[in-house]
Amino acid sequence: MTPARARSTVSSDSQINPERKPLAPAVEPILGSSEEGRTAGRKPQTPEVPDSQTHGVPDSRTSAVPDSRSYSDPKWTTLERKEARLRADQLTDLAELRRHVNSQRRDRSEIITDNTLIRVAVDLLLERSHRLRGDTEEDLRESVLPRRRPAAAPEENS
Repeated sequence: MTPARARSTVSSDSQINPERKPLAPAVEPILGSSEEGRTAGRKPQTPEVPDSQTHGVPDSRTSAVPDSRSYSDPKWTTLERKEARLRADQLTDLAELRRHVNSQRRDRSEIITDNTLIRVAVDLLLERSHRLRGDTEEDLRESVLPRRRPAAAPEENS
């Protein structure tokens, strides 16, 4: 637990009025919610407003996200979170690839992260989804990766 901070006092020679009340942190209720609505873990209730008063006013409680985003908003705020488990070698190679890509860039207006590269890989997988076949992770990987030619066997000189 964080210890309580001592309140500073105003010196007598200060220009600040010593009679004023100290500031206290406070949280305002959300859209007309009441203290009773917050008890027992319940969500605050918003008062019902007759339809005659809300005609033509869109419902502000919708979860719709606007299609356009402000240029000041970071890109990641428009993305959904999805957890994935990666092997240690994948994490190492991904970080190395990210560093390489970042070192080769000319336009640095957008941040390139491991997640950026993962999204590119997902887009590539989805683009090749018609080729996805198999019962195991290895089968699935081989079905979407480009066919590799077998390495030529070294010739033995006897």
